[in-house]
Amino acid sequence: MATHPDTTRDYLRELARRLDAAPHGGKGALLAEARALYGWSASKLYAELERVAGWTSGRKARADKGHTRASTALLNTVAAMQRGSVRANGKQTMFTPVAASIAANNGHELTLSVRQLNRLTRARRLNVSQQAERSAPVGLRSLHPNHAHQVDPSLCLVYYLRGKQHLIRDDEFYKNKLDRLARVKWKVWRYVLYDHASGLVLPWYVEAAGESPLNLFRFLMHAWGQQPGRRFHGVPKVLMWDKGSANTSSAVQNLLRALEVESITHAAGNARAKGGVEGGNNLVETQFESRLRFDPVHSVEELNAAATAWAEAYNANAIPHQDTRLRRNGISPVARYDLWMKIRQDELRILPPVDVCQAFLEGKTRTRTVSRELTISFVHPRTKGSRTYDLAGLAGICAGDKLEVSPLLFGDCAINLRVPRYDGEDLVYRLEPVAEELDAFGRSLAAPVIGETYARRPDSDTDRSGKALDALLFPGMTAEQMDKARRSNATLMGGMVDAVRHLEHIEIPAALPRKGTDINLAAPVFEAPPLTHFEAAKALRSRGVERPDLHPWLAAQYPDGVPESELDAIVAAMRGNTQPPRLQAVG
Repeated sequence: MATHPDTTRDYLRELARRLDAAPHGGKGALLAEARALYGWSASKLYAELERVAGWTSGRKARADKGHTRASTALLNTVAAMQRGSVRANGKQTMFTPVAASIAANNGHELTLSVRQLNRLTRARRLNVSQQAERSAPVGLRSLHPNHAHQVDPSLCLVYYLRGKQHLIRDDEFYKNKLDRLARVKWKVWRYVLYDHASGLVLPWYVEAAGESPLNLFRFLMHAWGQQPGRRFHGVPKVLMWDKGSANTSSAVQNLLRALEVESITHAAGNARAKGGVEGGNNLVETQFESRLRFDPVHSVEELNAAATAWAEAYNANAIPHQDTRLRRNGISPVARYDLWMKIRQDELRILPPVDVCQAFLEGKTRTRTVSRELTISFVHPRTKGSRTYDLAGLAGICAGDKLEVSPLLFGDCAINLRVPRYDGEDLVYRLEPVAEELDAFGRSLAAPVIGETYARRPDSDTDRSGKALDALLFPGMTAEQMDKARRSNATLMGGMVDAVRHLEHIEIPAALPRKGTDINLAAPVFEAPPLTHFEAAKALRSRGVERPDLHPWLAAQYPDGVPESELDAIVAAMRGNTQPPRLQAVG
């Protein structure tokens, strides 16, 4: 029965009042009358009464509401198999009948119909369509103009062949005939920059076979540099883009590090992370490139000139009879340039000359060794001579360390210093060279004068670690007390460490003695050296030998000295007035 929505609403409200006033047992007839009038089921009628009139029957919900005979494992398995069948292009190749059949043949009890399984997986938000829903995006904000830029390259609708402009048409280059597009060797690529704070859009075109680091560098120099007739310029602090091969090339990344631009890439397939520039691409395609069909240009140079003129007018809301103001919740419609002009002097970072930036594409990282004075020397590309950089007091740096040094473009010959750490997370420092004034002898005027002033360098990591260890060795002592205790050989750690005493109480496991082999070693025979004539004469006189010419006689008889073993024979011979025997060598 076709009824007007207002009539139905009034009827349901009147029915709710009649149901409240109906006596016991009288509500059934009223409900049956309404169901017959609209052709609704009982659940549909109850739902409409609650939605329109706020009326409920007051009946208690069934105790088993929300429960099912199907196990959670079955529902998860059926849903997981369907989810796993989704191709990269989003096409689902397995549905509930097949998934339920496979699950039942793999040990799951299947007691429900396919329709019931679909209803249950949908109620638990397990089906493929619900799982494919994108998570709610998080709104991001930037602090000021040029704080964050988003960049995205894409293939343009325009290409040039034999000096003539052509447009890519769907009927010529659809997805199954990409070989025709491949025959167009030189395609036109569109690079779009989007300033996150102001919404400013800047397009640039290049004719090339594909994306390349060189074209990306040229675009960044064009976008960030000062161009005649264009207000927008400056280097951002953050650059957001995808993980394209050109974007992740080492040359471009080295340039970004030199410019101190933080590079943020989103995950593959998550282009909405930089939705501003994605919308900017669509804006350029629909607001600018659509005009080329009616007013063609004949070269990429002419295309860039037209794109620049359009972008300036669009960002300034200056296109005749077209409102191009930015619309955001909470603020009145405003021209993009009006927002960008809020940038302050300290927020507008001027791009260095292109030739200087080009030198940084090489991104040469040098290795320097820290001197004993905790300094390094480095030749910055912006200077001709070597500059000295003071590293004293920086955590993680000690004399003799080898550090990676790369130059930076902003600041007074600033460098980027990378210090490796034990956990793999490098420490990064930004340093500028020491500005020293020297005297006539080449010494720093800031250095202390001998005998007049004293100074010491800030503690290094080694110094700090040493002090921490000394505090353990000499608890509660000052530096002077530690030196005195060290010189006096005082007990370390306050004598609280048992380093030896416990050794006396160690129980050594018992073991059977091992048999060994005796070593036969004869005692060495040592022959005493002969006595001198004076020593021999003294020994003989002590034994009672009296002879006036004893010393000359010994010298004559024993020119090489008197063996001690012959003293007894000499005494016997002297007492018996016999000639003392003389040992003769037997040949």
